[in-house]
Amino acid sequence: MRQGLFRGAPVKISYRADLRDTAGNPAYAATSIRKREMALDPTLKRHPKQHRRILLHEYFHFAWVRLGNPLRAAWEAFLKAEWQAGARGEAGWSAEWRKRKLTARDIDLRSRFWREYCCESFCDTAALVFGADCDQSEVTLAPGRCRARAAWFAGKFPERRFSI
Repeated sequence: MRQGLFRGAPVKISYRADLRDTAGNPAYAATSIRKREMALDPTLKRHPKQHRRILLHEYFHFAWVRLGNPLRAAWEAFLKAEWQAGARGEAGWSAEWRKRKLTARDIDLRSRFWREYCCESFCDTAALVFGADCDQSEVTLAPGRCRARAAWFAGKFPERRFSI
């Protein structure tokens, strides 16, 4: 990981096949925040850029839980404004498939689906913003929206450091 990007206790990383996401779909990674562990699919070792993007995404799950409510709420407000403006696409597949299933009611009620989307969008976007040499094949968000998200991160995290 980029020197100085993350601070906190170490996270144990292992490799395991047949991982699933929270919806039961095949996944490249699984993370346990409480155990400070993440498992990655071993096939990622053959794809360094994809490996880096997914590893960064998983590290940002640890950062998400430590952000605090004001920063998480600010990210939600940012995403809600994007939604209301009709923004399509996402910074990665993890957020994209969740966004496609959202309804206006989910957003208004801050449903579990909306909150999960916000978390995944944060992690996908952070991996994109801070992983210059990452695989970007899953980015479907318009370049202008990507720049706006990068500006949001720059404004909220000027030191580019995240507690995990």
